[in-house]
Amino acid sequence: MAGLLCLMPLSTLVIGGEPEKVEGKPVPAVGDEPAKGEPAKSEPGKSEPQKSEPAKPAKKAAKKVKPEYDLTELDDAEISPDSKHIVGIVHWGDGSFSGPEYLKQYVAVGTNIVMFDTDTLKVRVLRNGTTMIREGNWVHREAARRVRWVTNSLMTLEYTTEAQLIDINGNYVMPLGQSVIGTFESGDPELPTLVIAKGIEDKSFYYVNVKTKALPKVRLPLKGKVADWVFDDKGVLRAVSMLNSEFWKDATTISNWYWDRASNEWIKLAEFKVTERMWTPEGIAADDKSLIVATNIGRDTRALFSYDVDKRAIGELLVGNPTEDIVAVEGLNLYKFKSAVTNGMKRQTIWFDRDWKIAQNTVDAAIPDRVNIISGNPTKKVLVLSYGDVDAGTWSLLDMEAKTLRRFAMSIPGLDSSEMRPMEITSYAAKDGLTIPAYLTRPANAGVAKAGPVPMVVVIHGGPTQRDYWHWNSEVQFLAKNGYAVFQPQFRGSAGFGKKFEEAGYGQWGLAMQDDITAGVEEMIRRGVADPKRICIYGASYGGYAALWGLVKTPQLYRCGVSFAGVSDIEYMFSDTSDRNDDKVVRELQRAHIGDVRLSREQFDQVSPLKHADRIQAPVFLLHGSDDERVPISHSKKMIDALVANKKPYEWYEFKNEGHGLYAGSNRVLFKEKLLAFLDKYIAPDRPKDPPAETEPVAASAGPATAEKK
Repeated sequence: MAGLLCLMPLSTLVIGGEPEKVEGKPVPAVGDEPAKGEPAKSEPGKSEPQKSEPAKPAKKAAKKVKPEYDLTELDDAEISPDSKHIVGIVHWGDGSFSGPEYLKQYVAVGTNIVMFDTDTLKVRVLRNGTTMIREGNWVHREAARRVRWVTNSLMTLEYTTEAQLIDINGNYVMPLGQSVIGTFESGDPELPTLVIAKGIEDKSFYYVNVKTKALPKVRLPLKGKVADWVFDDKGVLRAVSMLNSEFWKDATTISNWYWDRASNEWIKLAEFKVTERMWTPEGIAADDKSLIVATNIGRDTRALFSYDVDKRAIGELLVGNPTEDIVAVEGLNLYKFKSAVTNGMKRQTIWFDRDWKIAQNTVDAAIPDRVNIISGNPTKKVLVLSYGDVDAGTWSLLDMEAKTLRRFAMSIPGLDSSEMRPMEITSYAAKDGLTIPAYLTRPANAGVAKAGPVPMVVVIHGGPTQRDYWHWNSEVQFLAKNGYAVFQPQFRGSAGFGKKFEEAGYGQWGLAMQDDITAGVEEMIRRGVADPKRICIYGASYGGYAALWGLVKTPQLYRCGVSFAGVSDIEYMFSDTSDRNDDKVVRELQRAHIGDVRLSREQFDQVSPLKHADRIQAPVFLLHGSDDERVPISHSKKMIDALVANKKPYEWYEFKNEGHGLYAGSNRVLFKEKLLAFLDKYIAPDRPKDPPAETEPVAASAGPATAEKK
């Protein structure tokens, strides 16, 4: 993919006065209050209608779309406290650069730290964004992952295992341990700004005085791993959650502690098993005597409550939603919250601050049909990151005083939203009546020869206590461009739709969780979306397991299956060489969520793709990274042995030097090529035939190499 910075010319929208038209919609003047209440929410289980798109006559025959290098991005940009600069991280995914000519001599291949002037939006490169990290005798290169302003002239720069303080010109100032927890104004003129850093060796917290570079240690209530923490607005640690998983304990516990200012002592408030519902500290209340905590105790979704320290009791509900978890809050205060974020089928920010609400509504009106994340100063300059199902990410600057909105960068330059396919939000009923939310992406009209049911790829997310999101997805768009409908069911056990929904998936690998997937596929057939004779199931990690088990359990539904780094046998998963099995906490959670292998071996055998390979009827494509530490490659190799023993058709590809996922851009492209070739072999769309050549024919490409069999 080409370079990133879109400085050609800046796309500027004047806001205020006579409302201008943007994509047919008026933009309100800055300062206008929204006419009615909050923006509408999308709820899990409710269908969100999409705008229909009229079919356009194809000028050329539809062809397979070649995968692109889609790794170039402006990442983690932040505006300075004085609104004069924007700092960010740029990744040149394939080593190319096609930004402004004057920058080429400064750009290093890979990652760079860049800075924009907010008046001119001219950009300069501060420094190479990679560094060499030494861990014992092992030296490796890491790319920057986060940059944050401390003052108007200092920033924190974080890598995966190391953090630094740098100045406004990118110069190194001092080390900051492993990572940065936050920055605070101390109120003391001798300590103008404090940075809280986590130590590399002992993982403890340290105060970093950016003026004197002193590193005093933060006092903790006891030894152990800090799971959650709360600092007050002066940078004083007031509450922590400590994880205790020492080998002699029967069960890992989480203990919550509060530092009492009057007694200068840490007070233990509660203790929970790691497998139980619990509360975690989120903030200190304005009265300085009570906490703000997050919990789903006594309710289905995660919400924020007051907590009485003296009574050791959860108090009144402060912020909550009956169907969606509160996933983030800002400006915590018992009497005033700045904002809260929910993330049901589509993310939404609710602002409680008038100025920020005005800024959000101004941006949402100017950039519709997107999730718009805003930061900065709501009365001066606001940094805007917009993204959506057809937009990988666009960066803009809203000037509230000048009443302008200027686009200055894109996550993927050249990405044409009009060529992307919308991600529909839908739902359907499971076998037992439970409502299952899902995403559906239909192929472009020009991608098929005739209307009607089309080939469909069922994409199963990993985890399984994870989920898919409403955003631009390179893999989904790639499949849709090539004529495939993409169906993403959020089966029971998926996270983010309430605790009851998640718990409904406990102990249900291959059972009710798989039935939810089956019900969704059958519903897509009923609705006329999917051609019942051209459906393939595909997933990675847990999704790879579900793909394999789908071929076993419902062979009549699928014409092929693809498993990337998939689990092939649950019993073996509990004893393989995975990094999961080295972690006591993960082992306990696995027993609670999946089952105890000592008690459930027979049940696991009944839902094992490895042990029922004889029932598979469709071709299987197995792919795996050679260095996978999460799901070892032995899972796929054992599955191959079972397929060979039962004379079942399969293809195999091993990605050398890759882990649980693909890091190298070239391998991501190769994967897409191989995936498309496999799908086309068994469920190809009815693409229009090529018209007669107008010029001398060109020799066809040899295409992707045939997958290896071992």
